[in-house]
Amino acid sequence: MKTNVSGLLRDFPTVRRAALAGEEVIVETREGNLRIVAERPPATSLYGSMKDDVESSADDLDIPTLPTTEWNASL
Repeated sequence: MKTNVSGLLRDFPTVRRAALAGEEVIVETREGNLRIVAERPPATSLYGSMKDDVESSADDLDIPTLPTTEWNASL
C-alpha cells in the first residue's frame, strides 16, 4: 500500500489494518519514503496447549487392518 503523510494521518486505521495484515505500507515524504511493517510477537498457539485436557485412552487406535503378509504383498 502506498500513501503520503496526509493519507497516513487521515486514514490511519486503514493503514494500520494493512500493516497488521502483513502488507508493507510505503509513506512517501519529501525527505524520502518510510516503510511501515508490523512486528509480530513470536508465534504462539492460538488456543493454547491441549496436553492436559486430552484424556489418555486404553483403546489401540492404530490396529492394522491388514495382516502383515497382505500388507507386504500390496507394496
